[in-house]
Order: sequence, then structure tokens, then C-alpha cells
Amino acid sequence: MIPVYVIALAIAGSSVWWFRQTSEDIYCILAGGTALISLILGFATAPWPVQVGIVTALMLLERVYIEQQRRRDALLR
Repeated sequence: MIPVYVIALAIAGSSVWWFRQTSEDIYCILAGGTALISLILGFATAPWPVQVGIVTALMLLERVYIEQQRRRDALLR
């Protein structure tokens, strides 16, 4: 049986994808809200090793994003 947190995180991922694809206002808001709620529930019900993995992935993605911003700023100067 698939754990509940995997289902919630899959719903969050598909909602984020839908949020990025749609241009309709109401669907965009609904997809963003669904993604936020599913992400919180999936993170809260996940076991701690999965939570550590999610936090580590977010920190790595933030570091990559900041490096991209620094490179872009350096090119603009």
C-alpha cells in the first residue's frame, strides 16, 4: 500500500505543475492552494528521513537559485 505522504506529495507536485501551466486566474489560485495544503500535509505525515531529504533538497535548490542570481547580476554589470 502506498503511504499517505507519497500521495499528498504527488498531488502537490501535480498541482504545482498545473499552477505553472494555466493562465486562468481561478484555476491558478485553486492549484496553488491545493499544492500548498498537500505539501504541508505530505511533509507533516512523512517519516523524519524523508523530511530531512526534503529539507536538504530545498536547501540545495535555494543555493543553486542564489548562484544563478549572482551570475545574472554579474552579467548585467
